[in-house]
Amino acid sequence: MACHFNGNNVRPYSLILTLVFAFLLFDATSNAQKIVKVEEICKQTKIFAYCSNLLNSIPGGAARADVDSLAHYTIEVIRSKLKNTVNLLNTLIAKTTDPKAKEVYNFCLKQFTGDDGALAEIDPMQRSLKAKDYNYVSLHINNLVWDDDLCMSHGKDQSSTSSHHFTTEFKDSSPLPQFTDDIFKVLQIITIISNYWFKNY
Repeated sequence: MACHFNGNNVRPYSLILTLVFAFLLFDATSNAQKIVKVEEICKQTKIFAYCSNLLNSIPGGAARADVDSLAHYTIEVIRSKLKNTVNLLNTLIAKTTDPKAKEVYNFCLKQFTGDDGALAEIDPMQRSLKAKDYNYVSLHINNLVWDDDLCMSHGKDQSSTSSHHFTTEFKDSSPLPQFTDDIFKVLQIITIISNYWFKNY
């Protein structure tokens, strides 16, 4: 239902909040069209070379890519890496005879493929990005970081009574740690990119 404001019945405080929100939304939308140099983004990470290689591989080149375009591309990279990790997990689950390893792999598979898992975040994130709903994009990014971190830490000795961790640290010799670390690196990059929607220039 549309709201019609009348100068005589709108509380000043509510009006101020409405105007502030409108300004922030306008500012975020304007920043989305801003072209940011890859070097500026990557120097804010601890993985400069990795970040530079990834962003400079965007089709058409990164030189003319705006913030939204860089975000869209990076999200698709995350999708691809998640799918590759899921394929790896399915292979590891089928082959391993170690009960500890199997538990870790099944836990990670659930974190990535569950109804509220990492892969389930990708399409809503892209829709939110297309709609320029940057707060929701940031929320999905946070959820992805959480899912990946849970997988990365599962099976490690956390000195905790949590049922999600073994009392003896599980050392995974499979490629999974490298796969999850790659996902984490790309999540670092998309997090830096997302900050530009809310920056004041």
